Amino acid sequence: MYETTDERFAAAVPLVRRGLERGERVMFIVDETAEAEVRAAARDAGLDLDTALDSGALSFHTVQETYLRDGSFSPNEMVEFYADVVAAATEEYEALRIVAGTTWLRDDTATVEQFMEYESKVNDLFADEDCLALCQYDRGQFGPETIQNVIRTHPHLVYDGEVCHNFYYTPPEEFFGPEAPGSENERMLRTLRDRTVAEATLRRRERDQQRFYEITSDATRSFEEKIRRLLEFGTERFDLEIGYFTRTDGDDTFTIVDAVGPSEQIRPGVTDSLCGTYCEKLLASPGSIAVRDAANAGWKDGPAYERFGLDAYFGTTVHAGGEEYGTLCFASESPREQQYTRGERAFLDLIGQWMGNELGRRQREAFLRESYEITSDPNLSFEEKLERLFELGRERFGLEMAGLNHLPSWDGEFRLEKGVGLGVGDDEELWSEPGYGCFCRQTIESEEPVSVADVGGTDWAEDSIHREFGLTSYLGTKVSSGTSPYGTLWFGSTEARSRQFSDTERTFIELMGQWVSYELEHREHKQSQRELYEITADNELSTDEKFQRLLELGCEHLDLPVGMVTREREEAFEIKQMHGSHPELGEGSLTPPLTDNYCRKVVETGSPVSVADAEAAGWEGDALYHEFGLACYAGVQLTVGDDAYGTICFTALSPRDASFTDAEQTFLELMGQCMSYELERTHREEELEQKNGRLENFASMLAHELRNPTMIGQIYSQQLPDESESEAVEYVTEAFDRIEDMVDVMLVLTRGREAVGERAPVDLSAVAERAWADVDAPDAELRSEIDDVIEADETYVEHLFRNLLENAVEHGGADVTVTVGELSDGSASEASGASGASTDESVGGFYVADDGSGISAEDSDAVFEEGYTTSADSGGSGIGLAFVRKLAAVYGWEYAVTESEAGGARFEFTSVRSVSGE
Repeated sequence: MYETTDERFAAAVPLVRRGLERGERVMFIVDETAEAEVRAAARDAGLDLDTALDSGALSFHTVQETYLRDGSFSPNEMVEFYADVVAAATEEYEALRIVAGTTWLRDDTATVEQFMEYESKVNDLFADEDCLALCQYDRGQFGPETIQNVIRTHPHLVYDGEVCHNFYYTPPEEFFGPEAPGSENERMLRTLRDRTVAEATLRRRERDQQRFYEITSDATRSFEEKIRRLLEFGTERFDLEIGYFTRTDGDDTFTIVDAVGPSEQIRPGVTDSLCGTYCEKLLASPGSIAVRDAANAGWKDGPAYERFGLDAYFGTTVHAGGEEYGTLCFASESPREQQYTRGERAFLDLIGQWMGNELGRRQREAFLRESYEITSDPNLSFEEKLERLFELGRERFGLEMAGLNHLPSWDGEFRLEKGVGLGVGDDEELWSEPGYGCFCRQTIESEEPVSVADVGGTDWAEDSIHREFGLTSYLGTKVSSGTSPYGTLWFGSTEARSRQFSDTERTFIELMGQWVSYELEHREHKQSQRELYEITADNELSTDEKFQRLLELGCEHLDLPVGMVTREREEAFEIKQMHGSHPELGEGSLTPPLTDNYCRKVVETGSPVSVADAEAAGWEGDALYHEFGLACYAGVQLTVGDDAYGTICFTALSPRDASFTDAEQTFLELMGQCMSYELERTHREEELEQKNGRLENFASMLAHELRNPTMIGQIYSQQLPDESESEAVEYVTEAFDRIEDMVDVMLVLTRGREAVGERAPVDLSAVAERAWADVDAPDAELRSEIDDVIEADETYVEHLFRNLLENAVEHGGADVTVTVGELSDGSASEASGASGASTDESVGGFYVADDGSGISAEDSDAVFEEGYTTSADSGGSGIGLAFVRKLAAVYGWEYAVTESEAGGARFEFTSVRSVSGE
């Protein structure tokens, strides 16, 4: 029934669409004047009208071609016509659908009685055929009495967008028959009763659902308490005094988890054999079982009746996580009089489904909790965690074997990296090659877990894995390291599985695989990070060599063929170094202008930029993609201090299959930091070298300028008359000598090896005695216990001894005793402060020791630094021991300061080559 054109098409168009989608034939009977409106409404609804019409699946017909073919309406002829149409349509199509307008009835071409007679006959015809007819009536075209008659003679009604079962339906033969009033009265009474019963059932169902919700949603009750409440509610709802919930233990026994009611045999904790029980019958049934009277069902002769004496039984199977868990049953020791209603069956299923869902959730939570406890244990290694996961999975899936297989080469064999239950020793390598589309080969090529409960009767039975190892049931998932496939995680057994793997089990192994993938990626990341640091910390490599190795490492880790270090220039980026090849780009190449390429995006944002597929990401306008075909890119900025240097980037001419992972992004950032550090270090070394060069030049110039007046002063002091004060002359001469000494020290400190000059034999004992003569310490004592001649510059060696002796007097006091002695081979201390370029062989050495206050261990390194002074210093420059350190380094001596036997300081020099040793 419709009142507007929109209502009419809202019912007709979906009917047409559904028929075309299901491969059915559709006839649309319409007045000629309304066909255009129907076509427009169908096209507006998105129907491909032209295709449907061309194929013959849809056709339009007029009233004159159907109902009024001979100018008048005949019910018998119309039924014959439809019989032929249905027969012809169903030869080629699945079924026939008819949409028929009825506005032609207003022209008095047929009476309503005639049309109702036709409706009765055509209903009988369509009841036995694959045919569906929609008759559309315009309420504005017919009187209320006619509309009422139409409603009463149609079994279903589409009104206001809803399809309704028609309670007022009266078959036409009854409607027009002689007993019509009596039949109508009976029908009205029956309808009234049916509606009353339906409303009562609905109210009862609402009350049941409300109470069910109150029980199951009570957050203060445990799962076990809720089970008990539901059993009590079920006994009340089904009018059966016993309710119980069982768990199936294997194939042979069951355990009653909980029970309510007066039965002595059915109580919580009872374990019994399934054989011959009602539960066994229920588990073997495809659905629930409802028995009102055991005698009528033929159950009284069975052992279950003898044991439990149940006359009425109402039960359903409970599944948890896609697997059979047990049964939910309600029973009575006396027969039940009433039939089990559809509402009761639905309510029983509702309780069973809730129990199964809760059990499945608890199983999942338990599995995840155990998995987390294993994987988060910091005391376990990766291998130990993996082994425990294997044990957890074997128990959960009921399978005997588990393994992690690695596929080093895509076309090669799998290597068992870790396995349990296979009978393979830890030190034994196992390689296998599953056939194409079987076992691990199919698993690594699939994005979803792969499972087979029984390979028998499948192509898998021909695979070498089954033939060689007897693997008959299998559950596996792919594991990856980053974006690269690594291998498979799998569980299996030589026995066929009695049931298929559930979605929950597939989810469990998928979660395991994700953790393994994460650990593999983490392990690879740590390895790459270690390699990064090893490269950048290698002092034997130049900066260019380090960068080349880092580019190779990045290409390998990101699985991209080309790596580049670029330098930002005024209008472009210059490729400074490159690993891999490109047909147009190479070292020294310039990229397109700064405003239009990937590298510019990196520098502008200061953050890593990565795109696995430039075209898919909308970057096809980028110059590096447009001009050089770089379809995949990952880059990070390089800096020197606070200034941008350029980028390190990795690229390919084809897109990557997967986006860059967080671990890969982190690796890229670490590489950028390492390279930036290296650039910064190189830059500072260059700056320091420049400063040192300037300092050396200045020191040489200053030494030259100081030597001239010193030499002049020395000459003129020697020409003074004899009557001059000899003490004053001595002071002047000594001052000039000290100035020249300071010049020598300054040259060594600034110029190093270049300042030392040629070497000659130097008697260490004699030089030490001369140096002691220059020390103003009349109460101090020097003990020379050395008899060795070395090759060196005598002037500088004398400076070395003088600085050490003066240091001993300054810190040891006026009566200090200083000893200069000889070291035997290899006797030097390994104290902190050892330095210098040591040689492969240690020839000998010497030491200078005193019995003064000594030097603390904390200062053993600092005393050799330039400018170091202590509270004991009296106006010292702090460069004496710095000169000692520098001169030792120039000669390649190793040096150290320790405590002397007398408690003072002891300076040792080793790797000193003597003349006799030459």
